[in-house]
Amino acid sequence: CIRSFARSDELNRHLRIHTGHKPFQCRICLRNFSRSDHLTTHIRTHTGEKPFSCDTCGRRFARSDEKKRHSKVH
Repeated sequence: CIRSFARSDELNRHLRIHTGHKPFQCRICLRNFSRSDHLTTHIRTHTGEKPFSCDTCGRRFARSDEKKRHSKVH
């Protein structure tokens, strides 16, 4: 891979794509993730947390991209 990164943490995160290393584990179902933010989003499937709400109708979503997609229906 010839990608380059300005910061070492970005390089380390990218290297996990090639190595398959998944250091972040869900304590509930034991599923592993390569990124901590993906684990955080996953945990919401267990907790039911929906921190993103539609400004128009108030419907709530677990992920910001779901809210963004929903907003287009208004």
